Amino acid sequence: MAGGYGVGQAFWFSSLTNSSLYDHQGSAIQTGSFKFRANNTTTFYDLNVLFPMNNVRLGMGMDFEKFYLTELMVQQTITTSKAILFDENFRFDKIFVQCEVPFWPNARSRFSLSANARCGFFSFNNVDHINFFGNDALANSMFFTISPVADMQLYPGIYFFVQPMAEYKYFKNAADDPGGTIVHNIWTYSGMIGIRLDPSMFDPYK
Repeated sequence: MAGGYGVGQAFWFSSLTNSSLYDHQGSAIQTGSFKFRANNTTTFYDLNVLFPMNNVRLGMGMDFEKFYLTELMVQQTITTSKAILFDENFRFDKIFVQCEVPFWPNARSRFSLSANARCGFFSFNNVDHINFFGNDALANSMFFTISPVADMQLYPGIYFFVQPMAEYKYFKNAADDPGGTIVHNIWTYSGMIGIRLDPSMFDPYK
């Protein structure tokens, strides 16, 4: 079992087709078919479990990621863009399955290094700007994460871990505007620290 906290930077490559971006008052600030880019900071909390299976670990988990957007760069031509102020905070709630492979599964050192891969789905919450993620219908969303994980044993069954992560998210949904679509491609680079617990090592008879 593990719990962690992380910070990172997200890079957006998005497009709206036959749709609009709106400000907090509901007035359109960009209309039509266009692309935009953005980058923003993120923070997140992560809870997950892993089960040993031969020399790999399989498991699942949940992640709650907060985004802090301040500005969008809307593409006007191939080489020019204009900046739009876009003050928005929201959260992605993610659920995932994961696989972790220790590099030295039979080692008895207090330190270990593994490779971790995750995939799953996410939903959005607490969005103030209408139409940034489209209507309330079920959207197409998925994400993939790869990362190394370094563990250090603090006490028997208790580990401190560090996990740098690279993640790709894909999101597509119908816009609030009739016939419109919204697509977000998001790359996030982050780092997480936390604590892992191995209940099997708490058994005094082992």
